[in-house]
Amino acid sequence: GGFLYDSDSYADDLPYWTREYGDDDHNKNKPHLIIPYTLSENDMRFASPNGFSNAEQFTTYLKDSLDYLVEEGRRGSPKMMTVGLHCRLVGRPGRAKGLEEFLDYAKSLESDVWICRRDQIASHWYQHHYPDDLKSSL
Repeated sequence: GGFLYDSDSYADDLPYWTREYGDDDHNKNKPHLIIPYTLSENDMRFASPNGFSNAEQFTTYLKDSLDYLVEEGRRGSPKMMTVGLHCRLVGRPGRAKGLEEFLDYAKSLESDVWICRRDQIASHWYQHHYPDDLKSSL
């Protein structure tokens, strides 16, 4: 399809490359980047019976998750944290406040956290983590 990446996977915590895409001989060997999605750090949990009841629960869960991942990164094993958001869920005023608090907290961690879009993650992976055997084809 010529996409930069896709997020149709829950299979990992970090982006990864696959060669399982491509419908012709030319594209079968071309790596395809997967940037996994998550159902854990996701506002859809406001819509599930055992999910978040209020913005404070959402914020606390996100902050706890981020704190744990930052500590892993400080020990030499950086990770990616995806936060799934949907305007009809987190966009409600009482929930948006929780997102705002989390983003303020994440920004306060400064250089320990990179807040970015998925296309920026993809660009980083293409530049720094492209499969070694195909770097000359970039």
